[in-house]
Amino acid sequence: MQFETYELMPTWSLYGLAENFARLQILLTLFDGDPEKWLDFIDRFGSERERLEDVPFLEELKVRLAEDPEALEQMRRLIREASTLLAPKTEPA
Repeated sequence: MQFETYELMPTWSLYGLAENFARLQILLTLFDGDPEKWLDFIDRFGSERERLEDVPFLEELKVRLAEDPEALEQMRRLIREASTLLAPKTEPA
């Protein structure tokens, strides 16, 4: 019997990355890339968890977008590319 071993890889730091990727998809698809629309939604209907976790992401993103006007289009492109990678393959007819 043989076993293959791998070095321990800390994956807990990847959770934040996955959460932010999901937040970016939400921002682009539901709020048309406008952090203010999402902040307004959270202000009116959001949970305490959204206020604690999503608002800091959106506030930081607003600063980044103000510093780099092209960042939003780059994010849209990255989300499109990632979505096509994850899309199911279809057989040609």
